[in-house]
Amino acid sequence: MGASMSDRAPLLLLYLRETRAQGAKMRPGRFDCALYAAEWVKRCSGRDLASEWRGTYRRLQDGRAKLRAAGFAGPADLAAKYLVEIDGWQNARPGDIAAIEEDGETAFGIIGGKQIHVLSAIGLDVTRLDRAERVFRP
Repeated sequence: MGASMSDRAPLLLLYLRETRAQGAKMRPGRFDCALYAAEWVKRCSGRDLASEWRGTYRRLQDGRAKLRAAGFAGPADLAAKYLVEIDGWQNARPGDIAAIEEDGETAFGIIGGKQIHVLSAIGLDVTRLDRAERVFRP
């Protein structure tokens, strides 16, 4: 069921188009950066890594507290448990998941070439690839 590396670029374009068309904005527990990345992983691999988390919190700090209660220091540690970690952003490929720091917290984005597609309060945006502190391959 997983998408091959060569299939990921068109699949990513489709996911980004659909997300923009839906006007998706940050909604903790419904569609935040972790759930945005998890949906991408599901489309690539068929695995829903967020099934037990989706809809269980309404504030980001509550989601982080749930992660800590489950034994994870943060969202990147959860990703590392289920995805292959890539050594450095320089080795990233389109469709990899980037963990970046934003306001002292870890946020996820999806790598698309030389940028990272991120979810913001106003919808999809991009940031520089070199902001990726950790990279994971779905």
